[in-house]
Amino acid sequence: MVDTNFYKISKPHTIAEIATATNCEILFPQGNRYNQDTPIVAVKPLTLANDGDISFFSNKKYAKDFDNSRATACIVPSDFTTKTELQLVLLKNKNPYLAYTKLIDLFYNLAKTYPQKIATSAQVSALAIIGKNCYIGHNVVIEDNVTIGDDCIIEAGSFIDFGVRIGNRAKIYSHVTLSYCEIGDDVVILPGARIGQDGFGFATAGGVHHKIFHIGKVIIGNNVEIGANATIDRGSLNDTVIEDLCRIDNLVQIAHNVRIGKGSIIVAQVGIAGSSKIGNYCALGGQVGISGHLTVGDQSQIAAQGGVIQDLPPNSIVGGTPTVPIRDWHKQTIAIKQLIQKRKKNEC
Repeated sequence: MVDTNFYKISKPHTIAEIATATNCEILFPQGNRYNQDTPIVAVKPLTLANDGDISFFSNKKYAKDFDNSRATACIVPSDFTTKTELQLVLLKNKNPYLAYTKLIDLFYNLAKTYPQKIATSAQVSALAIIGKNCYIGHNVVIEDNVTIGDDCIIEAGSFIDFGVRIGNRAKIYSHVTLSYCEIGDDVVILPGARIGQDGFGFATAGGVHHKIFHIGKVIIGNNVEIGANATIDRGSLNDTVIEDLCRIDNLVQIAHNVRIGKGSIIVAQVGIAGSSKIGNYCALGGQVGISGHLTVGDQSQIAAQGGVIQDLPPNSIVGGTPTVPIRDWHKQTIAIKQLIQKRKKNEC
């Protein structure tokens, strides 16, 4: 539940105000129990919501929770229907998750604030350029020739290496290290991320693995989010590039020279080997592995734990290891299950 030690809760909002903020169509139940001026005080799950609360419903798995909810209102998909008599106010939107996002932004904010300051324990080089209205936390280290834009937040213990360039309105959480990289505007980097370190490149001779000196960098576009403990290696010769609007989850490994296209989503524990290219608006499920020097076409989707060992054309939807078209993967899974069941019957 919402802990006011961490979050600020806004004043109540009327149903009409919420509908406007979330771009929802209002559907009232029969009778005069609720109207556009009915106040809403909090956002809660269906099972915990009471009178005066608003909730969210999108997955049919929770239909029973919806039917039993005591919430005053609920955000639902535009095509939502119910067989039971409607007891609460529906706020309909064709993209209910986006409406929910706007709802949360309307009601809640962080309790922690970031006034313009540089903590006394921070070590900031006199040769660094720091923009206006920046917050630099305790024990941050900013080295020579660093450039940081306006309205940036750098949390405690982060390290900004020589020559790094950061755009405006970046939020860099605690214990992040940034080296050999350029970062655009409105970038969020969660705690413990490592960006710009050497890639895994060696030349082996005489039983000795000789380190290849990496002379590229990491380029991160605008409005990108990088998860906690994610690692992005700098290029060995070409640059490693994360284009605008990408979302990279926790514990993702992106190797040297990789290019991630605009708007792609990379889920937790994905590993992408060196020099592979991921197209625009791709979605890689958890623990997907991409071999090196491959191309994944635009708008492709790879199911969780998929192993990609060859190029994928645009709009591919694949799963399994090695990956095959998603329907073939489902057929393989069913066939294996049937073989196991048949074997068990023969053993009896």
